[in-house]
Amino acid sequence: MKQQGTYTGAEGKSAGYDIQYTANQKRPLIVFCHGFNGFKDWGAFNLMADYFLQKGFQFVKLNFSHNGTSPMHPLDFVDLEAFGANNFEKELEDIGTLLVHLRKESFADCVDFEKLFFIGHSKGGATALAYALSHPEIVSCATLAAVLDPVARYGKGNDKLWKENGVKFVVNGRTNQKMPLYYQLVENTQKIKDKLDLRNLLKSDKRKFLFLHGVKDETVPVSETNLVKNLPNCAVSIIEDANHVFGASHPYTSDDLPNDLQKALSQIAKFFESL
Repeated sequence: MKQQGTYTGAEGKSAGYDIQYTANQKRPLIVFCHGFNGFKDWGAFNLMADYFLQKGFQFVKLNFSHNGTSPMHPLDFVDLEAFGANNFEKELEDIGTLLVHLRKESFADCVDFEKLFFIGHSKGGATALAYALSHPEIVSCATLAAVLDPVARYGKGNDKLWKENGVKFVVNGRTNQKMPLYYQLVENTQKIKDKLDLRNLLKSDKRKFLFLHGVKDETVPVSETNLVKNLPNCAVSIIEDANHVFGASHPYTSDDLPNDLQKALSQIAKFFESL
């Protein structure tokens, strides 16, 4: 079964989510976090939900409240003001409020809230990991092409023009929209940098984590995994020909997962099943 709904995220902003589940079976829940310029229904993400349902999990994916989409337009960036005002603190708050919402929505019959897992892609991998690292009740987190040093990537204030203007624009390669990024992203990343110091937090965590990355990642280089590959509780898997989106695209019209994404999800499923 698939149920769509809305939750109230950061700053009281409404955002969409959907949960894929098998009724009358209490199963572990996977929470999926999309990345920068992403949304919950991008590319092959719906096929990903189907895959994990077949593997014995329930699966929820959310649109972050400030990702630029809206509940009425979940596939389009219609709220560029919100996009520009997004930051990690808001995304972390979104996850927390979504989980509270799900508990209130009577999913207790089909979700084992004692067995929560997280998956995040790209920037969403940093968000998912940061949330898991600050919530010891979560079993584990796996990432796909994750940003593993978000402070270095988003928290450096050495762009003088950005600081002076308060905003800079990045072009969305798919839609050709000029997406605003307000300088508050740098300031907020610095504000919560202790929560985003992922490598340091991983070093003192006893749980196991999995990081998947493609050699041909054109957005977040595979060298990002060097930050975690020597940590004893971190498993790193490099997929030889995979790009940043593991062979997916948007729109994605095939009924089958891309081969590289299939390889990655198979490893995640086995990893989560072993915990």
